Amino acid sequence: MSIIVKAEGPSGRAKIHSDDPKHALGLVQYLRAIGYNAWIEDANGNAIDEKAIKMAIRSRHEDAPSS
Repeated sequence: MSIIVKAEGPSGRAKIHSDDPKHALGLVQYLRAIGYNAWIEDANGNAIDEKAIKMAIRSRHEDAPSS
């Protein structure tokens, strides 16, 4: 799944590609913390709901075998 993090802020625009939803979510939160307006899109430019990403990460973690 290709995810694009986009942001606009004090020093301009950012566009970062990621294949890891957890990384993309952390990046959006970081960018917001430093003053950017940030969001996540799919490869087609459609906004992705962050709550859906969090739920997918949580369910993937619950499905993982314990060690």
